[in-house]
Amino acid sequence: MSALALRLARPEVLALPPFDIGVRAVAGLADVISLDANENPFQPLGSSGLDVGINRYPEPQPSRLLQVMAGLYGVAPGELVVTRGADDAIDLLVRAFCRAGEDCVLVATPTFSAYAHFARLQGARVAETKLTPDFDLDPAAFIAAARAEAGLKLAFICSPNNPTGNPVPTRQVLEIADALSDTIVVLDEAYIEFSELESLAAEAAKRPNLVVLRTLSKAYGLAGARIGSAIANAGLIGVLRRALPPYPLPTLSIEAALTALAPARRTVHEERIERIKAERSRVAERIAASPLVRKVRSGGGNFLFLEVEDAPALARRLDQRGIRVRFRENAARGGVRVTIGTSEENDAALSAFGLDIEARPSRRAEIARDTSETRIAVALDLDRPGPRRIGTGIAFYDHMLDQVAAHGGFSLILSCDGDVEVDGHHSIEDCAIAFGTALARALGERRGIGRFGFALPMDEAEAQVLVDLSGRPSSVFEGSFAASHIGAYPTEMTAHVFRSLADSLGASIHVRVSGENDHHKTEACFKALGRSLRQAIRLEGDSVPSTKGML
Repeated sequence: MSALALRLARPEVLALPPFDIGVRAVAGLADVISLDANENPFQPLGSSGLDVGINRYPEPQPSRLLQVMAGLYGVAPGELVVTRGADDAIDLLVRAFCRAGEDCVLVATPTFSAYAHFARLQGARVAETKLTPDFDLDPAAFIAAARAEAGLKLAFICSPNNPTGNPVPTRQVLEIADALSDTIVVLDEAYIEFSELESLAAEAAKRPNLVVLRTLSKAYGLAGARIGSAIANAGLIGVLRRALPPYPLPTLSIEAALTALAPARRTVHEERIERIKAERSRVAERIAASPLVRKVRSGGGNFLFLEVEDAPALARRLDQRGIRVRFRENAARGGVRVTIGTSEENDAALSAFGLDIEARPSRRAEIARDTSETRIAVALDLDRPGPRRIGTGIAFYDHMLDQVAAHGGFSLILSCDGDVEVDGHHSIEDCAIAFGTALARALGERRGIGRFGFALPMDEAEAQVLVDLSGRPSSVFEGSFAASHIGAYPTEMTAHVFRSLADSLGASIHVRVSGENDHHKTEACFKALGRSLRQAIRLEGDSVPSTKGML
């Protein structure tokens, strides 16, 4: 074990004011918009039922989850302990190293209140130093404050900082760790996925006195599952594991984390993070124009930190609309932390801040489809031209689906982990079903759409794809291919793709293709499908495009 960890750990391990959670309900309102807890606004992709062995105790440190999370953060499984959220990791560190009435922790305020809360709960003393007037960490002042404290065991740094969002450059963290060689420096990276910072997880695994905290609550939408981790050298992790309760992680939480971290889900999660960052920029720009707001800070978290003129009046306005935010008068006069939600939730918040917001109906869908043969995640947005990222395990099929989205003019994220080692059939078919299902969900009631669509030539080949987004599935395919495969893609699957898409989308799709080159013929079919969809999904009004009054 690490000599420093052994020396600082409580001998018992080796052999307070109320916690600031906030009220979770608004009086008189059944439904509220939750923008107060920095949760990811999106449900995790996939869900676990009650058939995952909850009649048995889970592993204290589940081996599969350890492997997956260690791989995610670039460390070895022995350099990570899985905890019930990052909050539990903070509590675990204090319990393992701080003796009541003797030891001390250091925080730079304003910052996350849990550091001081768990220290006081353990009976440890809390030393404080102040951030700069702009809420930046002053390394020299932090080091000086640490050296002035007898019995200092833990020094907490939050980067990006909660609630202000300020990032702490990695070089400053390492400078502090180098200067405080007899203190464990704890770097909380709960919001790092929303910043431009480079994680110090791998560095923590090499050093005797650096611990990095990570969580799946924010970036992966698993706040309710409570899965986090502490990352450090193996010796220090060994000390922390001694202080764990026997069965700290619920089985359903373990399964939820494994589902969310499946390879097929990663691309969609990455796109969600980028969308939250884009929304953060949009909301920051708009909310700065509010007559209620004096200052906006948009740092590296999934939230904004505001300074408002009249916090009590704002609280009343938000309560009336069922919108929760977190007021932080201890950080700044009129301080308010606003979590970034969905675009619709953000628009509601902007309206509450006195801004005129034009309603923007969302034509977006996310689905997860898991079978014994494939695990697929799809995210698409019919009103954005990008991003487009497709990985089915079959390169030519990736290219074809990319052509559909590119020529359709919409964003498509599709990732599949399938049994391509057996054959491409299952992945190709299931991706078409998942894609069609996502299209159908994004179209919703199909009000105002063009409904119909198109033909396209490609070199010597000609493809005609006629689409009717009628809600009634039907597929006709006229054409044949001489080659059995194009790369790993079986040409016989082309007609099957269009049939699967028609069934899951609820559309009539008629395809006719002719020509000499099978590559050109296949690509022409998919390009023509994209062009046909572009025309069919285009908004032309608000009425249902049918004399029946419904599709």
